Amino acid sequence: MPDPLKKGDLFHIVAASSAITKKEDLHSGIKVLQKWGLICNQIDNIGRSWGYLAGNDEVRFNELHPDDQYPLLAFARGGWGSARLLEKRQPWKEGWMIGFSDLTSLLLARLASGFQGGIHGP
Repeated sequence: MPDPLKKGDLFHIVAASSAITKKEDLHSGIKVLQKWGLICNQIDNIGRSWGYLAGNDEVRFNELHPDDQYPLLAFARGGWGSARLLEKRQPWKEGWMIGFSDLTSLLLARLASGFQGGIHGP
């Protein structure tokens, strides 16, 4: 299992599925993580869309696999579209991932690749 999260850890918001249409819901979730003492990186995916998705496949894939290492990747929302990202080889990294709904495909693909730390939840 990945190391436990600790106060001051930076987390990355990933919009791998449907576009973020209710920024209030996203900010509510971020506030929960901030109450745990975690720090959110810059959010630049609110309002981004490609049809009903939160960007084209390449944009969403790159957001799922940032250059920097984060102890937590938190998915902005479910919906539809994340399974499309599994058509490419996934360069998974150690750490935690949390999401549900459509994101179950990514959590299970990551687990099948030998990476623990997936949390199925909002």
